Order: sequence, then structure tokens, then C-alpha cells
Amino acid sequence: MRKILIAVLGVLLFCSCGKKNIIDEERTFGKGVWNHFSPEVFEVNVSNTEDYYNIDMTATVDTSVFRYQILPLTVNIYSPNGERRMFYASIPTKENGRWKGEIKDGKRVITSRVRTFFSFNSTGTHRMEIAQATSQYDLEGIDSFRLTIENTEIDYGDL
Repeated sequence: MRKILIAVLGVLLFCSCGKKNIIDEERTFGKGVWNHFSPEVFEVNVSNTEDYYNIDMTATVDTSVFRYQILPLTVNIYSPNGERRMFYASIPTKENGRWKGEIKDGKRVITSRVRTFFSFNSTGTHRMEIAQATSQYDLEGIDSFRLTIENTEIDYGDL
């Protein structure tokens, strides 16, 4: 019994040393429609300004309705001290005319890394507002949107 307990603790310790998500949340859209003026809001808790993060965004699309080559997005980040940072991001949905991603439950799930080695300027709870940036008032064919932010480290080995 003691050996099993030690083995389990070792596995847990090993798993906890890897990359950690500071957020991994998904939003679903009623009737598969993302309104242009309804950004998705996420709260991101940052405990260290010296850490770096990769930001991934995932869209689940109904390819019988969604016809675009790319899903453009605007990202506004509001820090606890009142600073606002903004950047544009996109999820490429097709490559050479073919859908990217994998099929899950009859829908296409497409993930794109939109930022690498991103850093926050202050600690605390940051508010991230992510909006679809197409010219469409209502963008049809978007079933869900997921934001994943994970810790990463810069590898200076090849420099």
C-alpha cells in the first residue's frame, strides 16, 4: 500500500511540474450565432508578471453554415490598474480551400495559437473581452469559442 501511495504522489508531482493553464474556458452561442456587439468576457487571474504565456483560441463551427476562410477577432485586455491593451487575432479555418481542425460531434473544431510568450504588466484579475470582427452583425455557424492561456518558458538554447 505504501509503494502505491508513493507512486501516486510521484505521478501527481510530475504532472504538476508541466505547463499550467491559467484559464481554459469555453462559451457556447445560442442558435450558433455570435453577435458582433456581444464580446465574450473572460477573467484571467495573473499572479506573476515575470511569467510568459501562450494564448490559444478555438472555434467550433458548423461548416454547412460558416463559409469564411478566417475568423477575425479583436481582443481587449483590461488590467486591474486600469490599463487597456488591444490586439487583433484570427483563427484560420481553411487552408488551400480545405477545412482545418478535426470533426467532433459533426462540427469542425479549429484551434489557433494567437500569441506566444505573452506577458501581463500587472498582477490581479484581468478582464479579456474577445469579439468577432467580421462585417456581419450576426455571424452564423459558430457553435462555441474557447480561450486557453497556459504558462510557457522561453528557450534560449538556440540563440
